[in-house]
Amino acid sequence: MGFFDKIFSKKNKALKIDFADVGLNLTDSGKESIRKFANRNDKERMGDIMMLGDKGDPNFFYLIYYAVLFDSDKNVRFAALKRLHNFKDNPNFEILIKKLGEPNVGEELEPYYSMMLSRIDKISGTEFKDRINGKPEQKINRTPLKNLDEARKF
Repeated sequence: MGFFDKIFSKKNKALKIDFADVGLNLTDSGKESIRKFANRNDKERMGDIMMLGDKGDPNFFYLIYYAVLFDSDKNVRFAALKRLHNFKDNPNFEILIKKLGEPNVGEELEPYYSMMLSRIDKISGTEFKDRINGKPEQKINRTPLKNLDEARKF
C-alpha cells in the first residue's frame, strides 16, 4: 500500500462495541444493526439518525439510544437527542432518561439535553430558560482567591 493509499483509504478498522455497556436486551439483528451503524462515517450516521428519528419508528429506538449515549461524534449525539421525544412511548425510554441523568452524561449534551427534557415535560419552561441562560452564580465562580498559588491551579 502506497503512502497516499494509507492517508486516503477508507477506514477498514471495524469498531468494537461492548454490548454489556449498552444496557438493553438486544437481539442479534439489533446488535448487527448497531455495528453497521457505528461503522458508517459521521455524515451517514447523522443522516440515519435524522431520518429514523423523525419517523419515530419504535423498531429503531435502540439506534437512537446507542447514538445518544455512545456515538463518537457529538453532533450525531445532538441529532439523536433532539429527536428522542419521538420515542417517549418506548418501554426503554425511561432507562435512557435515567442514564442521561447520571453525572456528566446529559450535562455534556447541553443545550439539547434540556430541550429534550422540556419536550417531554420533565422540566418546566422556566427551568428550561434558567438552564439555557444560566443563573449568574452558576456561570461565574465568585469565590475570591486567597493567594497567587490558587490562581495557578486554574
